[in-house]
Amino acid sequence: QVLSVLLFLAALLTMDERDNEEAHVFVADEVQVIIEKVCKACLAEQGFLHSKIGQWTATIVENCLKELSAINKPFKYVVTTTLTQKTGASVQTATSQYWDTANDNYVAYKYETNQMQCLTTVYGISI
Repeated sequence: QVLSVLLFLAALLTMDERDNEEAHVFVADEVQVIIEKVCKACLAEQGFLHSKIGQWTATIVENCLKELSAINKPFKYVVTTTLTQKTGASVQTATSQYWDTANDNYVAYKYETNQMQCLTTVYGISI
């Protein structure tokens, strides 16, 4: 009986350790779903209006951060968004990081309508 109890406790500890490790991993698919949901809620059915760009970018950044904080993972997040009118011109971006590649990551998501394109990037840095 003592051996059974010890094996049970060891299994519980292993599950707790695995859960704890998963809490410190940036799950890109989960973050992409958040970005997509926020961008669609803000920009779907919108025509391009230069006067609304500031409001839309602030809304996207703030709502992404709100949704990310709700998943309660030990991360610092950086959210950026670039919103441009579709004119046929290209937009080029680059990023480079020096971090813990086992836990930290980022997701870049492009949302487009027939009048505009939005590139939102979320960086997750484990704390």
